Amino acid sequence: LALAQIAAALHGTPEPVIPQGDALADMVIAHYEDMLGFYGESLGLRVARKHLNWYLEAAGLSARRGPIVTGTSPAQVIRALREAFVAQERAAA
Repeated sequence: LALAQIAAALHGTPEPVIPQGDALADMVIAHYEDMLGFYGESLGLRVARKHLNWYLEAAGLSARRGPIVTGTSPAQVIRALREAFVAQERAAA
């Protein structure tokens, strides 16, 4: 995000809004589904793990990564992602 903030300052445009809660979950899940579509389910599950770890770490959700990065089905991973980001939003409220 720092790069986006610098670019906004240089161009005199508003800083990008950082998605939270459901919006962040939607973005992460869309990226996850895109990776599955590109790599196929088997390889996509493995390739996506590092990306999902980065998202969770940036959101302060590293403690919830277990079922997300070890999930064996996309539906299971998506459900765990949604639960993690929604729980974070509730805790912040």
